[in-house]
Amino acid sequence: MNAMELLASRRSVSKLKEPGPDDAVIDRVVRAALRAPDHGALRPWKVLLVRGEGRAKLGAAMEASLVRRSPSASSDEREKERSKALRAPLVVVMVAATKASPKAPAIEQLLSAGCVMHGLLLGLQAEGFGAVWKTGATVYDRAFAEALGLAASDQIVGLLYVGTAAEEPPQGARPEPSAFVIDWNG
Repeated sequence: MNAMELLASRRSVSKLKEPGPDDAVIDRVVRAALRAPDHGALRPWKVLLVRGEGRAKLGAAMEASLVRRSPSASSDEREKERSKALRAPLVVVMVAATKASPKAPAIEQLLSAGCVMHGLLLGLQAEGFGAVWKTGATVYDRAFAEALGLAASDQIVGLLYVGTAAEEPPQGARPEPSAFVIDWNG
């Protein structure tokens, strides 16, 4: 599959199962994704890999985040939040580790981390795995980031759930470029 086919066929795969990618696949994909645009060569990224028992700990941190935001959350809501970390064999926590820079403002560094995340998503698809990029209130909870050992300047870009597709994902409607592309002449 060439790069254009990969881009055109990208789909979110939310129903995932074992197996997840092995260390060799992860290494190959991360190496490729780290080629993302990076103004000033700051390398403003952290890629946390959560597998095995680590997923239960991640789930506990996700549940704690929910309880902080919604103290009256029911036991079903708490269980649902906690089990999110178990929906795939691998959960990648993508972090923008921004640094003070006269060349590259924080927004550029955040975008660079987003490019790494997109590279991971595409690379994993190219290797035959399914993945879905998720965010939500937990991702933006500062205490959740601290529970993961992240620095005060770190910002979670999203969670990438990765595994083998449990079923064929829907094609979904593809946007028509003419609705978004403007030929600007001044």
